[in-house]
Amino acid sequence: MLTIRKRVQERFAELSPVQKRLVQKMLSGYEDFVFLAINEAAASLNVHKSTLVRLAQSRGYEGYGELREQLQLLFRQEVTPANKLVRTLADIDEETLYEQVIETEIQYLKESLKTIRTKDIHRAAKMLLGAERIFICGTGPQRALVSLLEFRLRRFQLDVVAVTQEGRGIFEILQLLDGDDVLVIINFGTFQRDHLNAASIAQEVGCPIILITETLAKELAERATLTLAARRGPPTIYHSNIVPMAVASAIVLDVARMLSPAQLASLERIHELRRRFGYAGEPNGQRDTEPADMNGH
Repeated sequence: MLTIRKRVQERFAELSPVQKRLVQKMLSGYEDFVFLAINEAAASLNVHKSTLVRLAQSRGYEGYGELREQLQLLFRQEVTPANKLVRTLADIDEETLYEQVIETEIQYLKESLKTIRTKDIHRAAKMLLGAERIFICGTGPQRALVSLLEFRLRRFQLDVVAVTQEGRGIFEILQLLDGDDVLVIINFGTFQRDHLNAASIAQEVGCPIILITETLAKELAERATLTLAARRGPPTIYHSNIVPMAVASAIVLDVARMLSPAQLASLERIHELRRRFGYAGEPNGQRDTEPADMNGH
């Protein structure tokens, strides 16, 4: 299959002057368009939506959606972790590094309000509470989010299974899925084939899927029962997990809000067990009966 660059190069002379300008801008800055809906892309390029549809069709695509998929494919092939970090460092002032990081994260958190709806947070919480088991799938940098959700939800005595294996190892866990469970997939940045496999297995057994992602993983979003999509910033910079962590925290708080007093009492059970066995007040697991030295060790 021809790449979008190849398609454009082979018949570039056939394009109108306007189409040439648009396609050159989109290919030179494709990272700015992989997340944009057609109305957003049209506004960015200062053209009507129909102009982008005609441009896509002139290159042999059914519409703008298929053209954007090709830009996403280009992004996955060409944008590496190394050049993301290089671009980020180029914009960092060492004297105000921390301030810049905080201001940037606040900006992306505010932007997430445009795509994450409270009613969808409520829906996700209800799905988790109604499930027999909760399988949370995430690899690479998303393992930290899997651990956070697993830790918080298990405290409510929910049956949570972390799925952080990759390749063939993932099937050892996912073969346990059934229709009474819920599968949570956390997929940011590079598209993960393992996650698509997980979604396929869930669909086969009738297991609902909650997807926490950006808008890049279109193949996954089409399979999800519920998608919570929020950008962490431009795709070519080095990202933190602040935005998806905020989404995960909102879901956990909503689950807690929906719990009965008896279910919330499980948190007291944890404290009681720690107290009984001499670990109360010792977050690092050190027994109360073991005196600390002058350095706190």
